[in-house]
Amino acid sequence: MTIDDLKNCRKATIARANIIRRIHDLKESACSVSGIRYGNEPRSRGEPVSKQQRYVEALEELSNAYEETTANWARQAAAIECAIRSLPPDLGELIRLRYVDGLKWENVNETLYISEPTSKRMHRKAMHMLFEK
Repeated sequence: MTIDDLKNCRKATIARANIIRRIHDLKESACSVSGIRYGNEPRSRGEPVSKQQRYVEALEELSNAYEETTANWARQAAAIECAIRSLPPDLGELIRLRYVDGLKWENVNETLYISEPTSKRMHRKAMHMLFEK
């Protein structure tokens, strides 16, 4: 495992959260479902697309992106969890919150009730322990 693996897992976590937010926003702005076109025939140029059809297409696209991102994130998170087991519990929790859960440093500090200098020191120690092997 490398620092890039940790960063990629964090990026995947953030991407998952963004997709969930976009799906939620899309569902909130949805209107009644009627006039949906279910045929496989391509639309001809200039043919109008209903709001409902755009909604269904966007929701399907976001759902597929979420599934791909979640599968990628799950693989990365499992590898990180295996590495975290070799750390003391407080250091492991810091790494989990930051990279697997994707929290900002301020939120990590609030969750663990520690100061910024303490979290930086703990992070350096955890990185040293993870990558010295």
